[in-house]
Amino acid sequence: MVANTTPIYTLTPDVSNNNGTGFGGTILTATGDYTGQSANHVLVHTAGANGSYIRRLRFKAIGTNVATVARIYINNGSTNATATNNVFYGEVSLPATSATNTASTPDIDYPMEFALASGERIYAGTATTVAAGWICTTIAGQY
Repeated sequence: MVANTTPIYTLTPDVSNNNGTGFGGTILTATGDYTGQSANHVLVHTAGANGSYIRRLRFKAIGTNVATVARIYINNGSTNATATNNVFYGEVSLPATSATNTASTPDIDYPMEFALASGERIYAGTATTVAAGWICTTIAGQY
C-alpha cells in the first residue's frame, strides 16, 4: 500500500540549533564518550513541530586546533544525559588547523540526508579538547 504519493519539501530553511534563531556553541572540550551523554556535547539542530530534513553538517575551525574527531549523535528529544535517548550516528576526522591571515581553514562537510521527527535533535562533540574550537552548522530545512 502506498502511504504518500506526493513528495514533501521543506518549508523553511534552517541553520539554527533550536528551530529558530539560536546557533550552536563552540565545540571545544573533549566529550570522552560514545554515548552522547557528556555535558560537553553541543546541540546543533532541533527538528520543529512537523519535523525537519538534514542535508549536512559543516564543521569550521575558528583558530588553531590539534587534530581530533567530531562525533555526531541523534537524540530522541529528551535529555541527552540519558544514554538510551541517544544514538551514535557517526564521526568525522577534523584536521589540525593553524590560525593565519594568509590561508583559509578547511570546511569539513558531513553528509546526512535524512528526515528527523518532531523534537528530535542532533548533538556533536570532539574526542579531544582543542584550543580554539570548531563551529558546527546544520544545513537543514523545517517541514
